[in-house]
Amino acid sequence: MMRNGLRLTPAALLLVGLCAPVQAAEGIADYMIMDVCVDAADAVVPGLVPGDAACTRRRDIRPGEHPPYELRNFLNAGGDCAEDGGSVAKLNRPVERGGQTRIVSSTLGLPPSACAGARGRPGKPGEGGASIQWYDEGYGFIMGSYSPVALSVYQTPLCREDSRSSRRFFRGWVIAPAAVPAAGQSGYGVFEGRLVTGAASALPAACPTRYRRALTTWLVTPMHYTSGREMVSIVSSHFAQVSRDGLSPGATMQMEQTYWTREFGLSRWEKWARQDWVHPRSGRSAPDLARELRQRGRCGAPVGGTFDISPRTRFTDAPARDDAFARAIVDPQTGESRIWLMTLCEDYTNIRVLPAATSLPDTSAIADPAYWRP
Repeated sequence: MMRNGLRLTPAALLLVGLCAPVQAAEGIADYMIMDVCVDAADAVVPGLVPGDAACTRRRDIRPGEHPPYELRNFLNAGGDCAEDGGSVAKLNRPVERGGQTRIVSSTLGLPPSACAGARGRPGKPGEGGASIQWYDEGYGFIMGSYSPVALSVYQTPLCREDSRSSRRFFRGWVIAPAAVPAAGQSGYGVFEGRLVTGAASALPAACPTRYRRALTTWLVTPMHYTSGREMVSIVSSHFAQVSRDGLSPGATMQMEQTYWTREFGLSRWEKWARQDWVHPRSGRSAPDLARELRQRGRCGAPVGGTFDISPRTRFTDAPARDDAFARAIVDPQTGESRIWLMTLCEDYTNIRVLPAATSLPDTSAIADPAYWRP
Protein backbone atom coordinates (compact mmCIF):
# COMPACT_ATOMS: atom_id res chain seq x y z
CA MET A 1 0.00 0.00 0.00
CA MET A 2 1.07 3.59 -0.55
CA ARG A 3 0.82 6.00 2.39
CA ASN A 4 2.42 9.47 2.22
CA GLY A 5 4.61 8.24 -0.63
CA LEU A 6 5.85 5.11 1.16
CA ARG A 7 5.35 1.51 0.13
CA LEU A 8 4.09 -0.47 3.15
CA THR A 9 4.33 -4.20 3.77
CA PRO A 10 1.33 -6.06 5.28
CA ALA A 11 3.02 -6.05 8.69
CA ALA A 12 3.65 -2.32 8.46
CA LEU A 13 0.04 -1.80 7.41
CA LEU A 14 -1.16 -3.36 10.63
CA LEU A 15 1.27 -1.23 12.61
CA VAL A 16 0.03 1.95 10.96
CA GLY A 17 -3.58 1.02 11.72
CA LEU A 18 -2.83 0.39 15.40
CA CYS A 19 -0.44 3.23 16.12
CA ALA A 20 -1.80 6.17 14.14
CA PRO A 21 -2.96 9.01 16.41
CA VAL A 22 -6.68 8.88 17.17
CA GLN A 23 -7.18 12.57 16.40
CA ALA A 24 -6.22 11.92 12.75
CA ALA A 25 -9.56 10.13 12.30
CA GLU A 26 -11.34 13.46 12.64
CA GLY A 27 -10.09 14.33 9.16
CA ILE A 28 -12.08 11.66 7.31
CA ALA A 29 -15.15 12.13 9.52
CA ASP A 30 -15.44 15.71 8.30
CA TYR A 31 -15.86 14.37 4.76
CA MET A 32 -18.48 11.79 5.78
CA ILE A 33 -20.93 13.96 7.74
CA MET A 34 -23.04 16.80 6.32
CA ASP A 35 -22.33 20.28 7.64
CA VAL A 36 -24.85 22.72 9.11
CA CYS A 37 -24.63 26.48 9.34
CA VAL A 38 -24.54 27.77 12.93
CA ASP A 39 -24.79 31.10 14.74
CA ALA A 40 -22.35 32.57 17.26
CA ALA A 41 -23.89 30.36 19.97
CA ASP A 42 -23.25 27.21 17.85
CA ALA A 43 -26.99 26.68 17.22
CA VAL A 44 -28.13 25.39 13.82
CA VAL A 45 -29.49 28.16 11.60
CA PRO A 46 -32.59 27.00 9.67
CA GLY A 47 -32.86 27.79 5.97
CA LEU A 48 -29.10 28.04 5.37
CA VAL A 49 -26.93 25.65 3.36
CA PRO A 50 -23.10 25.42 3.32
CA GLY A 51 -21.96 27.62 0.46
CA ASP A 52 -24.60 30.31 1.05
CA ALA A 53 -23.10 33.77 1.50
CA ALA A 54 -24.85 34.10 4.86
CA CYS A 55 -23.32 30.83 6.13
CA THR A 56 -20.25 32.26 7.86
CA ARG A 57 -19.92 29.50 10.49
CA ARG A 58 -20.47 25.79 10.00
CA ARG A 59 -19.72 22.41 11.54
CA ASP A 60 -20.71 18.73 11.27
CA ILE A 61 -24.30 18.01 12.19
CA ARG A 62 -24.57 16.21 15.54
CA PRO A 63 -26.66 13.19 16.58
CA GLY A 64 -30.26 14.20 17.16
CA GLU A 65 -30.07 17.57 15.37
CA HIS A 66 -32.61 18.28 12.64
CA PRO A 67 -30.98 18.83 9.20
CA PRO A 68 -32.05 22.16 7.67
CA TYR A 69 -31.62 20.76 4.15
CA GLU A 70 -31.39 17.47 2.23
CA LEU A 71 -29.41 16.27 -0.76
CA ARG A 72 -31.19 15.10 -3.90
CA ASN A 73 -30.13 13.68 -7.24
CA PHE A 74 -30.88 15.13 -10.67
CA LEU A 75 -33.27 13.90 -13.35
CA ASN A 76 -32.90 16.69 -15.88
CA ALA A 77 -29.68 18.49 -15.06
CA GLY A 78 -29.14 21.40 -17.41
CA GLY A 79 -32.42 20.61 -19.16
CA ASP A 80 -35.60 22.59 -19.66
CA CYS A 81 -37.42 21.46 -16.50
CA ALA A 82 -37.41 24.28 -13.96
CA GLU A 83 -38.44 22.13 -11.00
CA ASP A 84 -36.08 19.17 -11.03
CA GLY A 85 -36.79 17.74 -7.60
CA GLY A 86 -34.88 14.53 -8.26
CA SER A 87 -36.04 10.99 -7.51
CA VAL A 88 -34.30 10.40 -4.16
CA ALA A 89 -33.40 12.43 -1.07
CA LYS A 90 -30.26 11.79 0.98
CA LEU A 91 -29.01 12.69 4.47
CA ASN A 92 -25.50 12.00 5.76
CA ARG A 93 -25.71 12.22 9.55
CA PRO A 94 -24.42 10.55 12.72
CA VAL A 95 -26.79 8.27 14.63
CA GLU A 96 -26.11 7.27 18.23
CA ARG A 97 -27.31 4.00 19.80
CA GLY A 98 -26.27 2.57 23.14
CA GLY A 99 -23.33 4.92 23.45
CA GLN A 100 -21.99 4.05 19.97
CA THR A 101 -22.14 6.39 16.99
CA ARG A 102 -22.22 5.48 13.31
CA ILE A 103 -22.80 7.58 10.20
CA VAL A 104 -25.98 6.75 8.28
CA SER A 105 -26.27 7.83 4.68
CA SER A 106 -30.01 7.38 4.16
CA THR A 107 -31.76 7.49 0.79
CA LEU A 108 -35.52 7.91 0.45
CA GLY A 109 -37.55 7.63 -2.76
CA LEU A 110 -39.55 10.74 -3.71
CA PRO A 111 -42.91 11.03 -5.50
CA PRO A 112 -42.77 11.00 -9.31
CA SER A 113 -41.50 14.21 -10.85
CA ALA A 114 -42.53 15.80 -14.12
CA CYS A 115 -38.83 16.18 -14.84
CA ALA A 116 -38.28 12.44 -15.10
CA GLY A 117 -39.65 12.07 -18.63
CA ALA A 118 -37.40 9.98 -20.81
CA ARG A 119 -34.29 11.02 -18.89
CA GLY A 120 -34.70 8.77 -15.91
CA ARG A 121 -37.05 6.72 -13.80
CA PRO A 122 -38.94 8.48 -10.98
CA GLY A 123 -38.42 7.41 -7.41
CA LYS A 124 -40.62 4.96 -5.55
CA PRO A 125 -42.15 7.03 -2.74
CA GLY A 126 -41.33 5.73 0.73
CA GLU A 127 -38.81 3.16 -0.50
CA GLY A 128 -35.55 3.67 1.30
CA GLY A 129 -32.01 2.49 1.64
CA ALA A 130 -28.84 3.43 3.48
CA SER A 131 -25.17 2.79 3.91
CA ILE A 132 -23.64 2.53 7.38
CA GLN A 133 -20.24 4.19 7.68
CA TRP A 134 -17.58 4.79 10.31
CA TYR A 135 -13.83 5.27 10.78
CA ASP A 136 -11.00 4.07 13.01
CA GLU A 137 -7.41 5.12 13.60
CA GLY A 138 -6.42 4.19 10.07
CA TYR A 139 -9.29 4.56 7.61
CA GLY A 140 -12.83 5.67 6.91
CA PHE A 141 -15.04 2.90 5.54
CA ILE A 142 -18.51 1.62 4.68
CA MET A 143 -19.65 -1.23 6.95
CA GLY A 144 -22.73 -2.31 5.03
CA SER A 145 -25.47 -1.03 2.76
CA TYR A 146 -29.20 -1.51 2.36
CA SER A 147 -31.24 -1.08 -0.79
CA PRO A 148 -34.57 -2.36 -2.11
CA VAL A 149 -32.55 -4.98 -4.01
CA ALA A 150 -30.33 -6.46 -1.29
CA LEU A 151 -28.77 -6.08 2.14
CA SER A 152 -25.01 -6.10 1.67
CA VAL A 153 -22.62 -6.74 4.55
CA TYR A 154 -18.86 -6.24 4.28
CA GLN A 155 -16.96 -8.54 6.64
CA THR A 156 -13.20 -8.38 7.18
CA PRO A 157 -10.45 -10.37 8.93
CA LEU A 158 -10.99 -8.12 11.98
CA CYS A 159 -13.84 -10.55 12.67
CA ARG A 160 -11.23 -12.87 14.17
CA GLU A 161 -10.64 -10.47 17.05
CA ASP A 162 -14.26 -10.66 18.20
CA SER A 163 -17.02 -11.87 15.90
CA ARG A 164 -19.68 -10.38 18.19
CA SER A 165 -18.25 -6.87 17.84
CA SER A 166 -19.12 -4.46 15.04
CA ARG A 167 -15.39 -4.39 14.31
CA ARG A 168 -15.97 -7.43 12.11
CA PHE A 169 -17.32 -4.87 9.60
CA PHE A 170 -14.47 -2.36 9.95
CA ARG A 171 -12.45 -1.64 6.78
CA GLY A 172 -14.77 -3.75 4.66
CA TRP A 173 -15.17 -1.08 1.97
CA VAL A 174 -12.45 1.49 2.56
CA ILE A 175 -12.95 5.10 1.50
CA ALA A 176 -9.59 6.72 2.29
CA PRO A 177 -7.08 7.17 5.13
CA ALA A 178 -8.36 8.70 8.36
CA ALA A 179 -5.76 11.43 8.00
CA VAL A 180 -6.98 12.87 4.71
CA PRO A 181 -4.14 13.58 2.25
CA ALA A 182 -3.58 17.13 1.06
CA ALA A 183 -5.27 18.35 -2.10
CA GLY A 184 -3.52 16.96 -5.16
CA GLN A 185 -2.29 13.82 -3.40
CA SER A 186 -3.38 10.26 -4.11
CA GLY A 187 -2.82 6.75 -2.76
CA TYR A 188 -4.03 3.19 -2.73
CA GLY A 189 -4.46 0.12 -0.57
CA VAL A 190 -5.32 -3.56 -0.87
CA PHE A 191 -7.95 -4.72 1.61
CA GLU A 192 -9.44 -8.12 2.36
CA GLY A 193 -13.19 -8.52 2.69
CA ARG A 194 -16.13 -10.84 2.22
CA LEU A 195 -19.41 -9.58 0.80
CA VAL A 196 -22.47 -11.32 2.23
CA THR A 197 -26.12 -10.58 1.51
CA GLY A 198 -28.67 -10.54 4.30
CA ALA A 199 -29.09 -8.86 7.66
CA ALA A 200 -25.90 -8.20 9.63
CA SER A 201 -27.55 -9.36 12.86
CA ALA A 202 -28.37 -12.72 11.25
CA LEU A 203 -24.76 -13.60 10.43
CA PRO A 204 -23.37 -16.74 12.07
CA ALA A 205 -20.92 -16.20 14.92
CA ALA A 206 -18.18 -18.01 12.97
CA CYS A 207 -16.00 -15.76 10.82
CA PRO A 208 -15.53 -16.39 7.10
CA THR A 209 -12.69 -18.74 6.29
CA ARG A 210 -11.73 -16.95 3.08
CA TYR A 211 -11.66 -13.31 2.00
CA ARG A 212 -11.20 -11.58 -1.34
CA ARG A 213 -8.56 -8.94 -2.01
CA ALA A 214 -9.75 -5.70 -3.57
CA LEU A 215 -8.00 -2.51 -4.65
CA THR A 216 -9.09 0.87 -3.33
CA THR A 217 -7.58 4.10 -4.65
CA TRP A 218 -8.13 7.65 -3.44
CA LEU A 219 -7.28 11.14 -4.53
CA VAL A 220 -8.09 14.56 -3.11
CA THR A 221 -8.93 17.23 -5.65
CA PRO A 222 -11.40 20.02 -6.45
CA MET A 223 -14.49 18.67 -8.22
CA HIS A 224 -17.05 20.61 -10.28
CA TYR A 225 -20.43 19.03 -9.49
CA THR A 226 -23.57 18.89 -11.61
CA SER A 227 -25.12 21.65 -9.47
CA GLY A 228 -22.29 24.02 -10.41
CA ARG A 229 -20.74 23.81 -6.93
CA GLU A 230 -17.00 23.28 -6.80
CA MET A 231 -15.74 21.52 -3.67
CA VAL A 232 -12.54 19.82 -2.59
CA SER A 233 -13.42 16.13 -2.62
CA ILE A 234 -12.08 12.74 -1.66
CA VAL A 235 -12.58 10.64 -4.78
CA SER A 236 -12.54 6.99 -3.74
CA SER A 237 -12.45 4.18 -6.32
CA HIS A 238 -13.24 0.61 -5.26
CA PHE A 239 -12.18 -2.04 -7.79
CA ALA A 240 -13.70 -5.50 -7.50
CA GLN A 241 -10.29 -7.20 -7.72
CA VAL A 242 -6.56 -6.41 -7.67
CA SER A 243 -3.47 -7.60 -9.50
CA ARG A 244 -1.20 -10.16 -7.83
CA ASP A 245 1.39 -7.51 -6.99
CA GLY A 246 -1.29 -5.27 -5.43
CA LEU A 247 -0.34 -2.30 -7.60
CA SER A 248 -3.12 -2.15 -10.19
CA PRO A 249 -6.69 -3.26 -10.97
CA GLY A 250 -5.25 -6.16 -12.96
CA ALA A 251 -8.02 -7.98 -14.80
CA THR A 252 -10.77 -6.09 -12.96
CA MET A 253 -13.67 -5.13 -15.22
CA GLN A 254 -15.80 -2.96 -12.86
CA MET A 255 -15.32 -0.19 -10.34
CA GLU A 256 -17.49 2.01 -8.10
CA GLN A 257 -16.41 5.57 -7.44
CA THR A 258 -17.68 7.78 -4.62
CA TYR A 259 -17.11 11.46 -3.86
CA TRP A 260 -16.97 12.84 -0.30
CA THR A 261 -17.02 16.52 0.66
CA ARG A 262 -16.64 18.51 3.88
CA GLU A 263 -19.85 20.34 3.06
CA PHE A 264 -22.22 17.41 2.46
CA GLY A 265 -20.55 14.05 3.11
CA LEU A 266 -21.27 11.45 0.40
CA SER A 267 -22.00 13.71 -2.57
CA ARG A 268 -21.81 11.57 -5.71
CA TRP A 269 -21.71 7.91 -6.78
CA GLU A 270 -20.56 6.45 -10.10
CA LYS A 271 -20.33 3.00 -11.67
CA TRP A 272 -17.51 2.39 -14.16
CA ALA A 273 -16.70 -0.51 -16.47
CA ARG A 274 -13.82 -1.37 -18.71
CA GLN A 275 -14.57 -0.74 -22.38
CA ASP A 276 -14.71 -4.46 -23.18
CA TRP A 277 -17.13 -5.32 -20.33
CA VAL A 278 -20.60 -6.68 -21.16
CA HIS A 279 -23.48 -6.66 -18.68
CA PRO A 280 -24.03 -10.33 -17.73
CA ARG A 281 -27.85 -10.12 -17.61
CA SER A 282 -28.84 -7.62 -20.28
CA GLY A 283 -26.00 -8.39 -22.67
CA ARG A 284 -25.45 -4.66 -23.22
CA SER A 285 -21.91 -3.42 -23.72
CA ALA A 286 -20.18 -0.79 -21.59
CA PRO A 287 -20.11 1.72 -24.50
CA ASP A 288 -23.86 1.27 -25.01
CA LEU A 289 -24.65 1.88 -21.33
CA ALA A 290 -22.27 4.83 -21.19
CA ARG A 291 -23.93 6.48 -24.19
CA GLU A 292 -27.35 6.09 -22.60
CA LEU A 293 -26.12 7.67 -19.36
CA ARG A 294 -24.61 10.64 -21.20
CA GLN A 295 -27.81 11.16 -23.20
CA ARG A 296 -29.95 11.25 -20.05
CA GLY A 297 -27.99 14.24 -18.81
CA ARG A 298 -28.47 13.42 -15.14
CA CYS A 299 -24.80 13.92 -14.23
CA GLY A 300 -22.09 16.28 -15.33
CA ALA A 301 -18.55 15.21 -16.07
CA PRO A 302 -16.63 13.13 -13.52
CA VAL A 303 -13.35 14.22 -11.99
CA GLY A 304 -10.62 14.73 -14.56
CA GLY A 305 -6.87 15.18 -14.60
CA THR A 306 -3.83 12.93 -14.33
CA PHE A 307 -2.96 11.20 -11.05
CA ASP A 308 -0.20 8.69 -10.37
CA ILE A 309 -1.87 6.31 -7.96
CA SER A 310 0.84 3.64 -7.71
CA PRO A 311 3.95 2.61 -9.69
CA ARG A 312 1.65 0.55 -11.93
CA THR A 313 -1.53 2.69 -12.02
CA ARG A 314 -2.07 6.14 -13.51
CA PHE A 315 -5.48 7.75 -13.97
CA THR A 316 -5.61 10.16 -16.87
CA ASP A 317 -8.09 11.75 -19.25
CA ALA A 318 -9.13 9.65 -22.24
CA PRO A 319 -9.39 11.16 -25.73
CA ALA A 320 -12.33 13.56 -25.82
CA ARG A 321 -15.66 12.11 -26.96
CA ASP A 322 -19.20 13.51 -27.03
CA ASP A 323 -21.14 10.29 -26.51
CA ALA A 324 -19.78 9.09 -23.12
CA PHE A 325 -17.66 9.97 -20.10
CA ALA A 326 -14.37 8.10 -20.27
CA ARG A 327 -11.04 7.71 -18.48
CA ALA A 328 -7.82 5.91 -19.26
CA ILE A 329 -6.01 3.76 -16.70
CA VAL A 330 -2.39 3.38 -17.71
CA ASP A 331 0.48 1.21 -16.48
CA PRO A 332 3.43 3.67 -16.46
CA GLN A 333 5.95 0.83 -16.55
CA THR A 334 4.62 -0.99 -19.62
CA GLY A 335 2.59 1.74 -21.30
CA GLU A 336 -0.48 -0.52 -21.44
CA SER A 337 -3.65 1.58 -21.43
CA ARG A 338 -7.28 0.62 -20.87
CA ILE A 339 -10.31 2.83 -21.52
CA TRP A 340 -12.95 2.86 -18.77
CA LEU A 341 -16.48 4.24 -19.20
CA MET A 342 -18.94 5.69 -16.69
CA THR A 343 -22.14 3.63 -17.00
CA LEU A 344 -24.18 4.85 -14.00
CA CYS A 345 -24.16 8.00 -11.88
CA GLU A 346 -26.04 9.85 -9.14
CA ASP A 347 -24.96 13.38 -8.21
CA TYR A 348 -26.51 14.39 -4.88
CA THR A 349 -25.75 18.12 -4.94
CA ASN A 350 -29.30 19.10 -5.91
CA ILE A 351 -29.76 20.74 -2.48
CA ARG A 352 -33.21 21.48 -1.06
CA VAL A 353 -34.01 23.40 2.14
CA LEU A 354 -36.19 21.45 4.59
CA PRO A 355 -39.05 22.95 6.59
CA ALA A 356 -38.45 22.69 10.33
CA ALA A 357 -41.39 20.31 10.78
CA THR A 358 -40.16 17.76 8.22
CA SER A 359 -40.03 14.22 9.61
CA LEU A 360 -36.74 12.37 9.23
CA PRO A 361 -36.29 8.82 7.90
CA ASP A 362 -36.66 6.11 10.53
CA THR A 363 -33.17 4.63 10.49
CA SER A 364 -34.22 1.71 12.70
CA ALA A 365 -35.90 0.12 9.68
CA ILE A 366 -32.82 0.25 7.46
CA ALA A 367 -29.85 0.27 9.87
CA ASP A 368 -29.10 -3.06 11.52
CA PRO A 369 -28.22 -2.79 15.25
CA ALA A 370 -25.26 -5.14 14.68
CA TYR A 371 -23.33 -2.17 13.28
CA TRP A 372 -23.57 -0.39 16.64
CA ARG A 373 -22.27 -3.22 18.82
CA PRO A 374 -19.17 -2.23 20.87
